[in-house]
Amino acid sequence: MAIQSTMRWIAIVVSLVGMRVARADDGSRHLVYAEVLGKAGPYGIGYEYSVMPWIAIGAAVSYAVIGDERLTTTAPYVHVPLVGHHHHRLFGELGAIAAHRHIPSPVPDWSGSTHTGTAGFLSLGYEHVAKHVVIRASGSVVAGDGGLGPMVGISFGARP
Repeated sequence: MAIQSTMRWIAIVVSLVGMRVARADDGSRHLVYAEVLGKAGPYGIGYEYSVMPWIAIGAAVSYAVIGDERLTTTAPYVHVPLVGHHHHRLFGELGAIAAHRHIPSPVPDWSGSTHTGTAGFLSLGYEHVAKHVVIRASGSVVAGDGGLGPMVGISFGARP
């Protein structure tokens, strides 16, 4: 009976220590952000969760109307801080992009046009981290249905 109680207390202490270590530098694991250009298209919103201080998983989404086109984009990714700490860091991201384009028909005899494409991306960027604010700028290489191409993006985020 004493051994089970001791094991239970050890498990509780290890869990509490593990939860403390797994938090991001500022104590929050969550990041909500808005981006311009970048992985979600012309603009988007995203969410990121820090699994450990050195790795986070996230996704960005967007819906844009450009002329007659409707563009919906989803981009899940893995975020890894590479160099630096506290306020200034270089980071890398590896992820995928799924984009769906729809052009509605202006006439009754045509149903319109739709196309869904996928791509992968690898990003390298800089982030400035304050207590509750994160600002990022990145450059990426995208490989997809249309071949290789560059991508840049800027995001502004908040940690609750």
